[in-house]
Amino acid sequence: CTQGGCLMELAIQLGIIMIGKQALSNIQEVMLPKILALYQRWQVSIPKTKSTTQWEDDFKHIPFGGLFEEYLEMVLQFGFITIFVAAFPVAPFFALINNWIEIRLDASKLVCAT
Repeated sequence: CTQGGCLMELAIQLGIIMIGKQALSNIQEVMLPKILALYQRWQVSIPKTKSTTQWEDDFKHIPFGGLFEEYLEMVLQFGFITIFVAAFPVAPFFALINNWIEIRLDASKLVCAT
């Protein structure tokens, strides 16, 4: 650290953590349901001896795990922003962009994948 303190190093680390973690989380949230859907589509394409009803097909959807993970992500993000806003002033802007993207991803995940 320099004589003035470690504020610049902290800002760089927070930027990497916030932007990188949010990007990886969003990519995972997009790709995992698509991979599971491809696997399920592949299973459906295998010929079966008997036909299934609509409720049996609906039962094979990805189970809904609840909203705890979604709220936990937002609470951690809020903590990062409130504690380190002095070191990384653009953190609220990146959080806003992430939350806009996250709302759409969560909506499509809840409607299409579950």
